[in-house]
Amino acid sequence: MSISEIKTMFGLKEDACENMATLRVEIDQLDQKIVELLTVRQSYMDQAAHIKQDRNKVRDTARVEDVITKVSNHARKTGVNPELVAALYRMMIEWSINYEMGQFDTLKSNKKS
Repeated sequence: MSISEIKTMFGLKEDACENMATLRVEIDQLDQKIVELLTVRQSYMDQAAHIKQDRNKVRDTARVEDVITKVSNHARKTGVNPELVAALYRMMIEWSINYEMGQFDTLKSNKKS
């Protein structure tokens, strides 16, 4: 998918911005879309906490590396720095694992009550 197609998909200007004010509006709009996508991703962590039966299954090192490989490869295809993407994803995945563990613990303790 080209940058132009991505911009269109998210309702951003297809043309280059002519000034910083316009550029900032576009970045703010893009940031809102990123947050909305993160909301969806977090909802999957909630589902995972329900699905997994064992707390030791929450951290899956092989899956982490698989995700990093996939997003890094996609970054190369789209033209964004794969090191940036890998670093962001490692941080996001670690946060997600901790979040999922908390959700898992909450769900399991509520079932015992």
